[in-house]
Amino acid sequence: MTNLLDILKEADLRVFFTDQFKTVAAREVIDRATLQKRLILTLYGLGTNTGLKRISAGEHGESYKDLLYIRRKFIYKDNLRNAIAEVANVIMDSRRQEIWGEGTTYTCVNCLTIAPGLTFAGIAPC
Repeated sequence: MTNLLDILKEADLRVFFTDQFKTVAAREVIDRATLQKRLILTLYGLGTNTGLKRISAGEHGESYKDLLYIRRKFIYKDNLRNAIAEVANVIMDSRRQEIWGEGTTYTCVNCLTIAPGLTFAGIAPC
């Protein structure tokens, strides 16, 4: 069985969605590799409802304070929307028309329907 953490890491290696997360602070001093690792761990902890304290108990070298800092300074609604749009657009661009047909709309679990070429940013769930 594939671990969700592995899926997040692989998606970031292919799409670089963590580049969409910009700090709200005046400057950013964390190197990109460390930031990427902490972002993925923080997104995993929040997305699975495991929590940052439990994630920080793992053997990866990141503390609770490090993950909390990432949540406070990097994870905001606009950053999340941009990252989701980045991943969704790559998925939609890579679909094979010989299998799925030439449909002009896409639908996901949240009842969002958009035309090809548009992004999910700014569209509210039904």
